[in-house]
Amino acid sequence: MGHSFSEEAEWVASALVAARLESTALLRLLFNKRIIGQEEYLNEVAEVASDDYVFSVRQFVAQSEQQLRNGRWHIGGSGATGQLGRRLALQPGERVLDIGCGVGGPARQIAEMFGCVVVGVDIRLERVTEAVLRTTALGLTSRVSFQVAAGEGLPFESESFDAIISQATLASIPDKAGVMRESFRVLKPQGRLGFESEALTEKAPEARASELEPTGLLRTAAWQQMLGAAGFDEIEVEQMWDESRLFYPIGPEHDEIERGERVNVRVIAIKP
Repeated sequence: MGHSFSEEAEWVASALVAARLESTALLRLLFNKRIIGQEEYLNEVAEVASDDYVFSVRQFVAQSEQQLRNGRWHIGGSGATGQLGRRLALQPGERVLDIGCGVGGPARQIAEMFGCVVVGVDIRLERVTEAVLRTTALGLTSRVSFQVAAGEGLPFESESFDAIISQATLASIPDKAGVMRESFRVLKPQGRLGFESEALTEKAPEARASELEPTGLLRTAAWQQMLGAAGFDEIEVEQMWDESRLFYPIGPEHDEIERGERVNVRVIAIKP
């Protein structure tokens, strides 16, 4: 395979134990070296790391590999997408917009699970291209389509969607208020917005909140205020503690979750 497994395994284990390498960085390391999910490599790690860390590594790698294959990368995976659709009470034939669709995993799932017509938008041409290829291969192009577009500048007429979903996207968009305003504009009256995003709780120290705010992590109250300012009503925020712990089994994010400072939230709002 062209890798020195013992040397690499020792390096990864050392990083995990000594530096508590962030889980996202660990995924990049394993994926870029083309050794993700390879049992031989993980067995080598097991020889030089403690059992609890080995379990966490295996759990994270298995989850990550499955999500990459399914065309999604967000906390909770396909289960969270299905739950979001149920919370929005999606109905067959409804027109749904997916903001930050990536390569289209959630959009295809919503179309198949609920019988909706789904339009996905993403700012990256390569993601949209891959989404179209995968959707074509699955024979879903009559119900699922994709466009290159930004959430804060949607190329759709007002009141043209019954519902909007977004997962693991809004935190990375600087103009979040703009996305909320555009979402309100393109939703029909009584249209539903449902999104999931990582957020900070009121337990997070102010210094940490100030540090993370430029990266897009807001306090849960800030999301509620932003939605209200855009005109939304009946705003509900659900904290996804179990899914957050599973997504971050190790690293500083895991520690913040255990302290009750950081959590993925599912937010539902209605356009009056």
